[in-house]
Amino acid sequence: MVCGELRKLAYTLTTLESEEEKNLRFLSLFTANESSIHAYVRRLVYRREDASDVMQKIAIVLWKKFDQLQSDDDFRKWSFGVARFEVLAWRRDLARERERLVLSTETIELMAEELDRNAEQFDLEREAILQHCLSKLKKDQRSALKEMYSDQCDTPALAQKFGKSTTGFYQWIYRIRKNLSTCAKSLANAM
Repeated sequence: MVCGELRKLAYTLTTLESEEEKNLRFLSLFTANESSIHAYVRRLVYRREDASDVMQKIAIVLWKKFDQLQSDDDFRKWSFGVARFEVLAWRRDLARERERLVLSTETIELMAEELDRNAEQFDLEREAILQHCLSKLKKDQRSALKEMYSDQCDTPALAQKFGKSTTGFYQWIYRIRKNLSTCAKSLANAM
């Protein structure tokens, strides 16, 4: 019985020494790489406070899983992998928290009505802008656009009608559309 107890005591002392060595090894590796891990997390997490919270969780997970580390030389790579998963978990939890903010049916209906009203207003404003910009075009340019986008468009015939080659007609239409677009954008930005 004494031999058994001595073995247990020797094993306990060896284990205690191993735990202390493990603690020192972990602290040495973690402190040597902490700034790199933190910089890695900061690139993935926008707010500094959130990054600090995630770093605390990473440190705990690294400590708990330290026995899984194959080689001290792999600590940095291993810690970045753990950090990546912790950031993903943080983002998942953040998304869940935001999903809990459920709006009432009435609020959603009000928002939908407002969006519908704005869509109608947007369509009216867009039509007014288009009409204004079309009125600035020369008569033959307006006519060419109208005919180009009609159901019975025959591009070679249109090109001939306006005294252009087919390629030249396409380029002319392109320039007209570009001028129309520039006019519409400048008016829309002014509103």
